[in-house]
Amino acid sequence: MQPTSIQEYYAGKTILITGGTGFVGSYLVEKLLRSCPEIRKIYLLIRSKNYKNGNSRLDEFLDDKIYTCLKESNPSFLKKLAVITGDLEHAELGLTEEDVVKMVNEVNCIFHVAATVKFTEALQRAILINIGGTNGLIEIAKRMKHLESFVHFSTAFSQCIRNQTDETFYPCTENYQDLIVMANTLSVEKLNEMTPAILGKYPNTYTFTKSVAEDLIRRKGTNLPMVIVRPSIVIAPYREPETGWASSFDLNSLLMATVNLGIVHTLPCNPKDIVDLVPVDFSVNQAIAAGWAIGKNWSRMSTVPIYNLVSGPRNPITWGLKKKLMETSESAIPSNKKMLHRYVMYSSNRDLLRLVDLFYFPLMYLLNLMCYFHGKVHTPLKMYRKMKEFCKVVEFVSCKEWHFKDVNTQNLWNLLQEEDRKIFCFDINLIDWQLCAYKITSGVRQYIIKDDLLTLEAARKRSCALMILHYIVVFVYLLLLMYILYTFFTILL
Repeated sequence: MQPTSIQEYYAGKTILITGGTGFVGSYLVEKLLRSCPEIRKIYLLIRSKNYKNGNSRLDEFLDDKIYTCLKESNPSFLKKLAVITGDLEHAELGLTEEDVVKMVNEVNCIFHVAATVKFTEALQRAILINIGGTNGLIEIAKRMKHLESFVHFSTAFSQCIRNQTDETFYPCTENYQDLIVMANTLSVEKLNEMTPAILGKYPNTYTFTKSVAEDLIRRKGTNLPMVIVRPSIVIAPYREPETGWASSFDLNSLLMATVNLGIVHTLPCNPKDIVDLVPVDFSVNQAIAAGWAIGKNWSRMSTVPIYNLVSGPRNPITWGLKKKLMETSESAIPSNKKMLHRYVMYSSNRDLLRLVDLFYFPLMYLLNLMCYFHGKVHTPLKMYRKMKEFCKVVEFVSCKEWHFKDVNTQNLWNLLQEEDRKIFCFDINLIDWQLCAYKITSGVRQYIIKDDLLTLEAARKRSCALMILHYIVVFVYLLLLMYILYTFFTILL
């Protein structure tokens, strides 16, 4: 079979990927190996963690079910993977001189995915990884003898202080060099003190450092074949590598799991607002296409291209419709591990959300007590607190409607040949949100909750029983409330 234009471009190339063990990075590695089989080698920059070196972490990483199809179709893919131990948080990325020389002499394409995506990350660490790590990688890229493309993963929310985000660079109030010096010289405590003043209007250290990293690329990337991709909220895959796959690295899937189990019952958002979602496979495909485009056309580009991958402008879905579609999907394939009836309120009214949470607290504590006595580590209360903390830090996204432009992304899509569009699809118009909701629900059930579809009949009976119990409890609560009000007014009269 004749290779497509993108496949032909990546054939024989040596690729460096940072963040290859994360949610987006793991899909990128799998996609490149599966759809561009003639790639020469992929170097994965992996840091040592929990007393495990890069090679040990790679072995664990390859046990992920995302690689099942690849192992069956092309078992020899392992020969194309090589680990380079490093850490973006350290000076010169913590690399040995030998590894740097190897990268300088061999690498053709870079995909810089690594970042700390924790919104509550301490400013010092966020600067060192998201800004310092990007700066260190650019310095090495400048020395590379055969570099053809450098794709930097940012976020559509890097410019969240603006009403609309176009595919362009924006002025930055902070200098990246000053921030790196501060992170390397000041104590964590001192930087924590200064954080509110440094962030200004930015809601968290993640969006702030991503914005500064973009400005760094604007200043230093013009003489390199660089491109920035900005996906919005990245969700589970829509098409590949496996329908309905869900990853424990994806906090959106974890949140959906707790909702479907009846643990989380409130989400802060305006149901009428558009929620901007993009499947991870579309995000990865766009990045691969962007790398191909810059590699082919860099000499004709005067600035670093930026591509917003967003769904709002062309295939919008509101929070309210998302809620309805997820409810429909869950009712079709409920989990047999469900703890309470699935009821979730979407609202921007914090008092109303607190009232609903208050209603469920006694039931949550009762469930928690039962799980504790059964020796379960992951108690409902622990999962609830983790997800409520997640909801709290992403309120800046969920409680505002966002406006993006995606002209460059559409132009990139138009460059692709028909065969490349089939293999590296990122056309948001092709997403059926109802089907997407069903796939996510199915994936969450199988891979996050770990509930086999063989239990479906029993799960439906359990779901029905929990719904009846739910309305009995609501009725009892209402009777209790009426009694309290009656007693109160009787005393007054």
